Amino acid sequence: MVTWTAQKDEWLRSLYPDTPNRTIAKMLNCSYLAVKNRATVLGLKKSEDYMTKGPGRFKPGQNSWNKGLSYQPGGRIAESQFKPGHKPQTWVPVGTETEDKDGYLKRKVSDDRTVPSRYNWKFVHVLKWEEYHGRPVPPKHVVRLKDGDKRNFSKENLVLVSMAENAILNKFFAMKEPPEGGFEVLLNLARIKLATTKRKRELA
Repeated sequence: MVTWTAQKDEWLRSLYPDTPNRTIAKMLNCSYLAVKNRATVLGLKKSEDYMTKGPGRFKPGQNSWNKGLSYQPGGRIAESQFKPGHKPQTWVPVGTETEDKDGYLKRKVSDDRTVPSRYNWKFVHVLKWEEYHGRPVPPKHVVRLKDGDKRNFSKENLVLVSMAENAILNKFFAMKEPPEGGFEVLLNLARIKLATTKRKRELA
């Protein structure tokens, strides 16, 4: 702890505008932080000329001290580092299929290390829909399984719906007593609800 006397305050006022804080700290035998905090208390500022020089900043053409050097870890750290081409224990080849927490089957379709791993997988029922129709699922749409069987990938069981329709369908199926009828009935009810909501907004 430094004891700031009237004399030290006077020296600080004299030195602070044009002298680096670390130099002042050495001259007054105190820490850099003590100089900075006391200057704040006294309301001291660096001079415009001092700030114009850009203290602590890189100058045009100036190189950093570690330019061109590569980091070399010490001890046995290098032994545990990942090597180029190294594959983690959780790695599986493209084509691997697995089941997610909701019971849907998904397949690894790529091994791109530049993106999050989840983008290397696609749901099998989505892949099947794209295979049947020769095109990718359009934006803001999802593929649903009509009968709810997560292993029935027949063309007739896969239906493309909008995300808005899907949200309403999820609400229907979450009911204790959903409306009677097959999937097509529920989908039509969802579309009617969306159309009604849209019309109300237009008339408002």
